[in-house]
Amino acid sequence: MRKKLVFHGKLSEGGVKYVAQRYAMQFHLTGVSSRGPEGTVVAEVQGNEDAIDQFKKKMAAGNQFFSVDKIDEETIPEIDEKMFRIG
Repeated sequence: MRKKLVFHGKLSEGGVKYVAQRYAMQFHLTGVSSRGPEGTVVAEVQGNEDAIDQFKKKMAAGNQFFSVDKIDEETIPEIDEKMFRIG
């Protein structure tokens, strides 16, 4: 399964793309994270559904440097990849 997740909130600080990479690796997900339009962060994550749900929960919790107000989610086609990267 592959999901495109668009995170909205206070995301300008805190290395959100790098936090996404760390969580993706923790849950054995592949994909990519990048800055999106209007201050969003976009992550494409691929793996099993439970792992993706855990990833979303961790990201939604934020940390002392960033907060997530809303997550837009879309199922997209899987691709052949070996790791999670920052785009």
